[in-house]
Amino acid sequence: MPPRDQSVRQILLVGHTHHDVGYTNSPRLVDDLHAETVRRVLELCDTNDGDGPDAFRWTFEVVRPVLRFLEGADAADVERLRRRVAEGRVAVTGGYLNMTQLLSDAELGTAYDALDRLRAVGVDVRTEQHGDVNGTAWGTVDGMRRAGVGRLVMALNPDHGRPPYPQPTGFWWEGPSGGRVFVWLSTHYGIGEEWGIVDGDVEAAEAHVADFVARLEKRDDYPYDTAVVHAANDNRWPTALFLDVVRHWNARHPDVPMRTATVDEALDVLQPQAAGAPVARGEWSDWWAHGHGSTAREVAVYREARSLARAAQTTLGLTRLRGDGEPALADVIGYRRGPVRLRSDAEVARDLARVDADLLLFAEHTWGSWETYSKPYSTFSHSHWNAKAAFAYGAFDVARDMAVEGLFRLVASGPAGGARPHTPGETRIVVVNPTERTRTEPVDVEVAGRHRARTVATVPPFGVTTVPLPAAPGAARPGCELACGPYRVVVDPGRGGVVSLVHVPSGRELVDATVPHGLGAVVTETVVPGSTHPMVVRDPKDFHPDFPGPDFDRRHATGDEEPLVTDGDGWARISWRTTPPGLPAATTTLTLYRDLDVVDLEVALVKPEAFGPESIHVAFPFAVAAPEFLLETAGAVYAAETEQLPDTSKDWYSVQHAVGVHPAGGGPGVLWGTVDAPLVQLGGLHTGEWARTLRAERGYVSSWLMNNLHFTNFQARQEGTRTYRYRFAAAEAVTREQVRVLGRDVAEPLQARAYDGPVTVDGGTGLRVEPADGVLAEVRPTDDGAVRVRVRNVGAAPVEAEVAWDGDGVAGGGRVTLDAFGVADVVLRRVGR
Repeated sequence: MPPRDQSVRQILLVGHTHHDVGYTNSPRLVDDLHAETVRRVLELCDTNDGDGPDAFRWTFEVVRPVLRFLEGADAADVERLRRRVAEGRVAVTGGYLNMTQLLSDAELGTAYDALDRLRAVGVDVRTEQHGDVNGTAWGTVDGMRRAGVGRLVMALNPDHGRPPYPQPTGFWWEGPSGGRVFVWLSTHYGIGEEWGIVDGDVEAAEAHVADFVARLEKRDDYPYDTAVVHAANDNRWPTALFLDVVRHWNARHPDVPMRTATVDEALDVLQPQAAGAPVARGEWSDWWAHGHGSTAREVAVYREARSLARAAQTTLGLTRLRGDGEPALADVIGYRRGPVRLRSDAEVARDLARVDADLLLFAEHTWGSWETYSKPYSTFSHSHWNAKAAFAYGAFDVARDMAVEGLFRLVASGPAGGARPHTPGETRIVVVNPTERTRTEPVDVEVAGRHRARTVATVPPFGVTTVPLPAAPGAARPGCELACGPYRVVVDPGRGGVVSLVHVPSGRELVDATVPHGLGAVVTETVVPGSTHPMVVRDPKDFHPDFPGPDFDRRHATGDEEPLVTDGDGWARISWRTTPPGLPAATTTLTLYRDLDVVDLEVALVKPEAFGPESIHVAFPFAVAAPEFLLETAGAVYAAETEQLPDTSKDWYSVQHAVGVHPAGGGPGVLWGTVDAPLVQLGGLHTGEWARTLRAERGYVSSWLMNNLHFTNFQARQEGTRTYRYRFAAAEAVTREQVRVLGRDVAEPLQARAYDGPVTVDGGTGLRVEPADGVLAEVRPTDDGAVRVRVRNVGAAPVEAEVAWDGDGVAGGGRVTLDAFGVADVVLRRVGR
């Protein structure tokens, strides 16, 4: 950027509230109160009217409260909002909430789809605003552009991380497709309260703003003639007190006038001055994402809920196109016995929307209250977390119920002539493929509530197949070695896990023998005794780049029991018990398949409640030298280090479901997927390094299950019992497309159920999306009785895709051209609906 050649000539004061779903009060209350702020803002516009510098102007930092206002507003109130937006007195921004990197591209799309409701009533949306969250997924850029939003304001939190550029400044963020959005990297919004602005403390505000302007004018890298100041803080109720600051300032500083502005107006001023601003391409990896490991169990529930939601969307959508048959109904209101009623189209729309909202509310950035860490035993802290966790469990409950209903309805859908013959009372496994590609994968089902059965099924795209129950596995036998299908494995409990894993077809050893523990080992991380690090002796807030460290004691679980080997029908597994330091014994199970080139690994942990800084990892030390790591984020795959914004997190990453590891110059590698836990560290353990460069000499992937390295908002304790699941495979080459597809497949597994009723479909259901190897497809019933197929291009080359229905009775479909990483919607409708 060229050196500055002008002074700050004006100050724009942007009034808003920072939207926390919780923190200052329970999420049960805060969400409703934010919806009430819309009416209050309109009242303040009326009582502080005009277009002068001290007129009341307001920005809704996120869109959810406005959407909720519109649900109950009459025509007059909707017109009041529309008019104030058109006048420039009010701005509505494009972010649903201040989101973390947990949300997937499907949830990202759902959030941006909600903007259609605003535009339908004449409310324009041009800017997105985020506060507190120190990063966002790379796919956000393309998602914003598709939604017609071209600017992003990021008010980063200064704690636990670094900004990519000095705050404030502007830059252009280039997305995976090459399109760009303008980013205003703002100051933290909290200065609005810290400087006395939101409370109308005119003397304090004047002194702070004057100092801020003076500092901007000393910067050679700030060519803008405008200073933007936030009048906000956490969940502040809208008031007009900050208008006194404007009046007082202008009386004292007529040479540098101040006026209120919306964020839209502020960006309208700043963006034209940003022609020489830097261009950055890559992931905005969030330093605060370590908080995803503060509640490992509930994050896993959230991820399971969205998998079930996608399954429900697909099966209910396919059923709508095929037509309802006579599904097996139950006479007990319960999950195991199937549905007791069938939802109407309106009920499907209502419940899918409920799941959408709960998923977005859980992935929002507020994990706890302002006393969650300092008063972990308080009733308020427990109540707050109960409300937050309820978003994940609420989404899970409804999505699971819909997924069960959808499966029962799909297998009975359409004409009965296609039914596969079956013997009444004969239990089989019915398997549904919710995706556009033929898939051959393991499935694991509960049988009669008494035991589980595992087999491998091949299912055509959007298809159904039925396979017999497999024979019961043989008795477990002791042994440290196992060979099955394309892999040969050796386990050493003394080193915590797998010490050799050979991919027989290629002869490759996948486990790095230079590390002290095996693959699948549980590794604990605690602060060394007697540490004098500031975060230990002074304030946990000092876990911060300014204070690298502390030093950690890292030890892996060990065991002395001989592993147990079990042979099943087409598969074999080896299980071993180890004891992580300071924890009860953990059980790890690795499963191989006779005719399938994947490895499944599960780690069952019991974690008693504990306070104080600690971490738990599951180690995957892959034998890949000089590696490049390809990470799946929402809507994109990026290379760690080389495709990241400057100074974004390299100690840890939050991924969707997949990581690719291969030599940087190309060659054989590993595709790795995580079902339940999003956090990873790469090349080794880096906690507390606050590194500016990723140090990764070997292909080590650490699944960072849990950590307790916080000072506010997140839970002060670590506890929870759960099994964490992984799937990986050797690959002759690792591509971004493979990583993207693996991530989607882990997120949307084959749906399977032990079933003894009739099945009217055997094979494809009628829906076809091509080219199946070039796109991903998401099926969803729409509110108007149709079915939307959202098609995503997973590559950088344009693709012409076709959505079609093979058969009668369905209209719509067609061909669409998808640019690089493009997305398009195609609608199908059953004729006569």
